[in-house]
Amino acid sequence: MFRDMNNIAENELLEWIKRSIKTRTNIFSCGYQGNVYLYEDKGRRLIIKAPVGWGLGGIIRRAMLRHEHRVYSRISGVTGVPHCYGLLDGRYLVLEFIDAIPRYRARITDRDVFFKALLKLIKDLHKSGVAHTDLKKKDNLLVVEGRTPFVIDFGVAVIRKSGFAPVNRYLYNLALKFDFNAWIKLKYDGRYEDILEQDREYFNRTVIEKVSRLIKDTYLDIKKALKGKR
Repeated sequence: MFRDMNNIAENELLEWIKRSIKTRTNIFSCGYQGNVYLYEDKGRRLIIKAPVGWGLGGIIRRAMLRHEHRVYSRISGVTGVPHCYGLLDGRYLVLEFIDAIPRYRARITDRDVFFKALLKLIKDLHKSGVAHTDLKKKDNLLVVEGRTPFVIDFGVAVIRKSGFAPVNRYLYNLALKFDFNAWIKLKYDGRYEDILEQDREYFNRTVIEKVSRLIKDTYLDIKKALKGKR
């Protein structure tokens, strides 16, 4: 499972992870699945996702990381996602470090090239039987050198099952729409009135998204009204 890990021994990495967790060092970021650690040694860098907590919360986070490992196994040949080295000790997800900037902070040098590449990446994921579902989250889309998209964090991705699986097929088809709708929102910065004719086929807002938008708009209207009364 860990053959191609830049000559880093499994036991060496496992000890490093346990030490980092115990001392709360080398934390790169924190998320709903747990903590993300950055391993650096002699120019080698890895990302390690480790579950935190005990009880039901810990069980759920470990299950999510196992699920994400299955996702990476499915999309191992897709360009634009980190290489996954495996699930160390059955609980620590080891990934390639991508030297990139989150899309919300990045300067994209050529938007047409970038979003064309992102659309291809989304379609490649779908061909592999995976829908990301959470591309709108600001940290899940990275930009390499101002023009190349990378997608990370597949914790809530939906894997298409084979055979008769009506519930899974419904959720998967719904997730496909989430991905394309996210692409539209990102490309047009939420200005849906500017969508070009050739891109309209990718925009199909779901009931869930419509309700979510309605709730958000209502909240903002109430907040604005209350602010005006002060």
